[in-house]
Amino acid sequence: MVEDVGKQLTEAFGTADANSLTIPQEGVVAVILAYNEVLRFPYFLQHFRAIGVRHFIVIDNNSTDGTYEFLTRQQDVSIIRTSQPYSDYKSVWRQLICERYLQERWVLFPDVDELFVYPGWPDLSIDQLVAYLESAACRALFCPMVDMYPKGPLREVSYKSGESFLDACPWFDSTGYRFNPLKGSHRRRYKSPPRHVFGGTRERLFHQNAKRDQTRLDRVLLSRFFGLSANVPESALGRQIDHILFKAVKDALPDVAAVQSKIPLIKWQSGYKFSGGVHGIDKRISIAPDWGALLHFKYLDDFQSKVTEAIDRKQHTGGASHYQDYRSQMERLMDTGMHYKGSSLFSGSQSLIECGLMRESDALRRWIDRVA
Repeated sequence: MVEDVGKQLTEAFGTADANSLTIPQEGVVAVILAYNEVLRFPYFLQHFRAIGVRHFIVIDNNSTDGTYEFLTRQQDVSIIRTSQPYSDYKSVWRQLICERYLQERWVLFPDVDELFVYPGWPDLSIDQLVAYLESAACRALFCPMVDMYPKGPLREVSYKSGESFLDACPWFDSTGYRFNPLKGSHRRRYKSPPRHVFGGTRERLFHQNAKRDQTRLDRVLLSRFFGLSANVPESALGRQIDHILFKAVKDALPDVAAVQSKIPLIKWQSGYKFSGGVHGIDKRISIAPDWGALLHFKYLDDFQSKVTEAIDRKQHTGGASHYQDYRSQMERLMDTGMHYKGSSLFSGSQSLIECGLMRESDALRRWIDRVA
């Protein structure tokens, strides 16, 4: 089996380097895909080291900005450099690395523009968090993605590598989200999580077109059954009713809608398969009732060049269609920014708990009181 995975690794990465990594035997390991992220990596690593991530495996997709050279100087980073197309291999790379090195290990899958936070952060370490998840017999933690942005125009952002992302972009949308199943075949193929978060900043600014206008009934159903505070039905009958209710309102929702949640912290088991990114996997697994969050820092002062780069590379979903939406709004974003009267200032995990973008169960609260 190991030999088979080794062969697959060499084929997927186009190099045998992926077969010779040295990984610590204990602690949480982060697996990261990266391209031209030298601006973000210094603070990204600082944040994840601070919460206790033990080691980083970075798949560098032939960066040209010094990312690879920077990473070679980091003692806790293993690097696999590959020129294989990201769009074809992004989920396979992660899966094969975990199959080869991280069976029954807790693995974190952040992007370099994301900071992982959770109830009890920063005092609660990630080792203490996964000990709680183990005690609750959970294999994953669900996380909404929260877009972070500055108060002023994007052209006024002046971020220097190594500085805190939060100092540059401390604002977020605290309302305008929903918690609903996926549409179509993805809902049937990728069983965990059963619901995802949609909406927020990206939908407010870029994705608003729907097949029909929302009615009063739509708004009642969305608020009552698909708000952030809603719980996933546990019984087969409950899931069937959930599907019927969602079918009634789905044509009043933006299409295409960007998924704004992931399951980035997973205890890996052989056979898991991702849905492209780490938004979902194909097995039904136990996910904690608590939510963490991925603070998403796309809107630093390289945003415009990153959008152009993504469109030119065409390595993202739908030929980088979401980046086409960014480009269509670029002038307005650069001149007026993303802040609006409903923006909230991030002040720690409690600010996300209060608006429903993070959840903290009584059991986790007792755990935090005991160990932090």
